[in-house]
Formats: sequence, structure tokens, C-alpha cells
Amino acid sequence: MNRNVFAIAVVSAFGTSVFADTPTLGGPMSHLLITLFQNQIFVTYESPSMSTVEMQDNDGSFVGNTDVLNDMGYNAQFGWLANGFISLPPSSGIFVRTISSSPHLSVYEEGSFSEILGTGLSDEIWQWDGTMTHNWYATDVHGPHSARYEVFVGDLAGNPLLGFESGFIDFNFVYGPDLSGRIGNFGHSVSVVPSSNTLSAFAIFLIPSFKRRRRAN
Repeated sequence: MNRNVFAIAVVSAFGTSVFADTPTLGGPMSHLLITLFQNQIFVTYESPSMSTVEMQDNDGSFVGNTDVLNDMGYNAQFGWLANGFISLPPSSGIFVRTISSSPHLSVYEEGSFSEILGTGLSDEIWQWDGTMTHNWYATDVHGPHSARYEVFVGDLAGNPLLGFESGFIDFNFVYGPDLSGRIGNFGHSVSVVPSSNTLSAFAIFLIPSFKRRRRAN
């Protein structure tokens, strides 16, 4: 078979280019189970030990809608999932609202990679469609990040319905070591800020050297 024809066949079979990286979740799925019981929303981790996940690096080769993740730490392990059958009133839905979020944490919708949940100019309220959904989280700042959400039953405009109680959940992320206290950015250069111990050791080294130079003169 001609090599070009074979490459086209592979691309067609897998639905994407074999020459472009594809974002991965970052690890096993961590589901947020949504339950509606007696008009109250409950949100629980399917695996409580996975309430904190680690963001992964990428080499900036994502293309199309996924390029919003380029040169960022990213993760999509957290996934919204119905816990059993959910019966809602007519003309209503389940919504997620951002209560608080780390300032450098971005959220993109699964599939479309559109900004959601307050990222950029997006609304802080996002409607969940009831299917298993793994949205994408990203940041360019190392260290810990978190987001807290309210999950509620609302009308189709996103207004909470009377008679229903909300549920709450926290997402936690770690992106490499936190270097914020040791590294400062100056323009496009990176300068390491020495600790007091480092400065003391450096001074001890310089003083004898200075004295030796004076005796030599």
C-alpha cells in the first residue's frame, strides 16, 4: 500500500491526525456523583481519595479547539456523573455555579473547549446536560489550585428553583512544585531569588577572598 494512502486510512480510522498530540485526562477518572433526593442535591466523590489531581504538561502541539491547553498544565479527570435516576420538573435543569476559584485556573467545556464557569468573559453558571462530562482545567502557574462549586436545580435561564436545596463540591489541583516564593520574573528572564542562608554563605566566601587580594597588593 502507498504510504500516503496508509496514513490517510489511519487518520480516518482514529478520527484525528496521527501527527498531532491529543489531550488526555491525566489519570483515572474521578467522578462527581450527583444525586437528587427529596428535592435536595447531593454531590459526592465516587473515589474520595481522588479529590486532588495533578496537572500534566504538554509540548504546545495541540491543534484546533484543543490549542487553548497549549503550554499550560491541564487535567480533565473530574467528571460529572448522575448517581441513579434523576427526575426534574418540566422546563428545568441542573446547573453548576462557581463560588470561588484560584485566579489563574481556567475551565473549558468538554468537546467544544469553550470557556465556562467564569473563565474569560463566560458566565459563572454552566448547565450540565446529565451525561458523564469531563471538562478541562488548565493553568500556567505552578502550585496548588482549587475551585468550589454549587450544584442546583434551576429553570432554563439558570435561576434556582424554590423548594430545592443545593449541593456543594471542591476541586483541588496540583501543578508541579510551587516556586512562587523563590523565582521572580523580570521581563522575559527568570531570576532566582536567593534565600538568607544562601546570601550568608556567599558573604563568608567573599570576605576571605577580598582580604587575600589586599595582602597581595
